Amino acid sequence: MRRSRHRANMGLPVLFRWLVFTVVVPAWLLAAPSAIRERPCPQSCRCDGKIIYCESNAFRDVPSNVSVGTQGLSLRYNSLVNLRAHQFAGLSQLVWLYLDHNYINAVDGQAFHGIRRLKELILSSNKITQLKNNTFHDVPNLRNLDLSYNKLQVLQPNQFVGLRKLLSLHLRSNSLKTVPMRVFLDCRNLEFLDIGYNRLRSLTRNAFAGLLKLIELHLEHNQFSKINFAHFPRLTNLRALYLQWNRIKLLTQGLPWMWTSLQKLDVSGNELQVLDPSTFQCLPNLQTLNLDSNKLSNVSQQTVEAWISLTTISLAGNLWYCNPNICPLVAWLKAFKGNKESTMICAGPKEAQGEKVTDVVETYNICTATPAPIPSTTSSLTPAFQPKLLPLPTQSVVDKKLIWNMTASPTPSEASPTIPLPEYVSFHKIIAGSVALLLSVAIILLVIYVSWKRYPSSIKQLQQRSAVKKRQKKARETERSLNSPLQEYYVDYKPSHSETMDVLVNGTGPYTYTISGSRECEV
Repeated sequence: MRRSRHRANMGLPVLFRWLVFTVVVPAWLLAAPSAIRERPCPQSCRCDGKIIYCESNAFRDVPSNVSVGTQGLSLRYNSLVNLRAHQFAGLSQLVWLYLDHNYINAVDGQAFHGIRRLKELILSSNKITQLKNNTFHDVPNLRNLDLSYNKLQVLQPNQFVGLRKLLSLHLRSNSLKTVPMRVFLDCRNLEFLDIGYNRLRSLTRNAFAGLLKLIELHLEHNQFSKINFAHFPRLTNLRALYLQWNRIKLLTQGLPWMWTSLQKLDVSGNELQVLDPSTFQCLPNLQTLNLDSNKLSNVSQQTVEAWISLTTISLAGNLWYCNPNICPLVAWLKAFKGNKESTMICAGPKEAQGEKVTDVVETYNICTATPAPIPSTTSSLTPAFQPKLLPLPTQSVVDKKLIWNMTASPTPSEASPTIPLPEYVSFHKIIAGSVALLLSVAIILLVIYVSWKRYPSSIKQLQQRSAVKKRQKKARETERSLNSPLQEYYVDYKPSHSETMDVLVNGTGPYTYTISGSRECEV
């Protein structure tokens, strides 16, 4: 019995030792290397666990004492010029790397070798002009790649090969002129692509091949003059397409297919003059449409009928021509229940320029009892087909100047008596005229006041001269009044021969004189 207890007591230390060697020692051996590898935070940097921030310190190179266990490294706002081969090879745990806002102009093809775990790489706002084919082949786990605000002129055919997990790609504000065929073929999970603010003029049919999961595509601020939706048939999940501020004159639909995924289309700031109904008939689920700042004069009935799912529309800044051809759009807008982010102003005819489309249509009854117009613009007139005034039942002679019919529509058979409508004068014109009048009066008074203050002696001289002239004139008038009572008279002397001798001898003789207005006296 004692021997069994003694053996049991001896077994406890053995068990304890066994636990120490099997559990504690291996754990210590595993923890020791990581503790040994830990390095102090690099000088002029800020460390937060396994994340190192070396920002805005004018670094010309990557700090050499960065811990190998670092998962995040930010070198933003420094003075890096180039990335050498294997520069980050010792940072195998790196998950994200920020290198934006530097002066990087050269990137070696092996610069990112050894950091396969990298998921986010930011190279924006540098001076990169070109990248080699294999630059990103060593980082197949990338989710976000930002190359925006550089000077890239061309993309290599295999630039993005192997990036099958990439979710967002930023190429905004570079100098790209073309998109190579199938350059995104391996980016099968890409959801966001931004190629805005480049110099693209056209797209190849297979430019976006492989982007089956793309949701948002930015092509704004390029140099497109024509967009054919036949280039996008494989973007079956695209929901938003941004084409604003290009030079697009025509949207076409080259293939008979339904683009059911697209919900937002922005073509504002272009040169569209006509909307092709077939373009919108292939977009049955379009919800947001931006058409502002184009050159549209009207929208056809077939086009507005294709807008079956719209909830938001923008139409401001176009060249709307307020004639019956505008009626399909006006009628559609009246029935539209969604957001109308637009203030439509008439660009013609001359009598309606500057007025709101809705005000002109209501004031002049443009859309009252008119037949459905065929879509056309005033700029497409030919000598063989001249515009013709359309008499409407409720229009006066003055109002008919606003109604131009581009088709040979029949005149209504029964016309009601013409009701003269008052001339439509907008309130802002009255205010503008009043202000102009007040300003004119104020300017005249100001000129008079300044003249009086600036030249007082001249005014006094003018007043003195005027007073002298008045006195001289008054003196002449007084002299005339004094001379007027003096009566003229003449002597009528007719002597005979005897009287003549008597006068000659004696010096005297009888004679008579006559005073006008008096009696004769004998002397």
